Amino acid sequence: MKEIWKSLTDLFGGITGFFKDTLDFILPPKFWHWQTFLLLTIALWLLSMIISEVDSNKEEAINFISSLSWLSLTIAVGWRTNQKPFIFGEVSLSAWITGGLICFLLYENLSSNIQYVAIVSWPIISVCIAAIILVLSSPDSTTEVKVNQLSKSSFVILILVNFLVSCWLGLYFMIQGMVQQYPTMGEDDLSQSTFVYRLITPSINDYRGAKIMNLMEQKLNNDLGNQKLGLSVPKMKLRLENIKDEVTKEISVKEDDLWKLQTPIVANRSGYQLELQLFWEGPTAKDESYYLSKSCKIAEKVRQRSSGSTPQNEAVPVLVGNVECGAVEKKAVKPESQQENLKNI
Repeated sequence: MKEIWKSLTDLFGGITGFFKDTLDFILPPKFWHWQTFLLLTIALWLLSMIISEVDSNKEEAINFISSLSWLSLTIAVGWRTNQKPFIFGEVSLSAWITGGLICFLLYENLSSNIQYVAIVSWPIISVCIAAIILVLSSPDSTTEVKVNQLSKSSFVILILVNFLVSCWLGLYFMIQGMVQQYPTMGEDDLSQSTFVYRLITPSINDYRGAKIMNLMEQKLNNDLGNQKLGLSVPKMKLRLENIKDEVTKEISVKEDDLWKLQTPIVANRSGYQLELQLFWEGPTAKDESYYLSKSCKIAEKVRQRSSGSTPQNEAVPVLVGNVECGAVEKKAVKPESQQENLKNI
């Protein structure tokens, strides 16, 4: 009996010791401590989870509590990373880690079209936090000494480097935005650029104009696949213009207005022989005008189509339009013919 009682006492003592060690590890040694904010983070996160389970419609309250939880985590991480082993010499990583957490919170709360602002501002926010840490950690409380700390050459260089990184990030997102709205500029010859480097050489089919012409071919083939050819040359030209407008509306970007359509077309007994030409009126790297060309043949073909009054195993032959086009080609516009071509568009 004594052995059993001793075993139970030892087991209870072990469990009590485990919980005591765990509490000593979790609970902060004093109130103003980084672990206090870590515990607050966990408490707020659990509160947001409970609210979402009870009533998921309270999105504003959940988002607010989640933001408070993230801010509390930011303070805890910033406080802890301002201590060893996160300090290398006189440089603390706390400012950039804390700045990254703040920018992540901004990124999640900004609309998608301006989320890049959070990334661009990360170096600036970080260096501001570094200045605050430097002032607060200064042993001398006089304002003059603290100002002298911020005006040291090493800290001024750090400020300039962070602003330079922010400028490069801003330049990256500006170029990305331009390429998204004007993709043809990104497909041009950029070999002489001092800050843009292309990893993959684009093919002719990567050009925006080539994609427009390929979609025009598909749409025209679908339109003529159920009807006879009965359009005159002027009406066919107008139909091609309308198809181009329909295609660019479906995949609209700002540069579409810089592609001007010209369609030399010849009617013959079997249909039409035409050339789709898209002239690029936007800027080019070498200031050379060019256009993309695609030769097409439109003719009638016999298609077997079932009729409602005809058995399914019998088909009615009908004449419908058929479009066959060649590959897209890039051609330079000669200076003497450039103005004449643009007048004909």
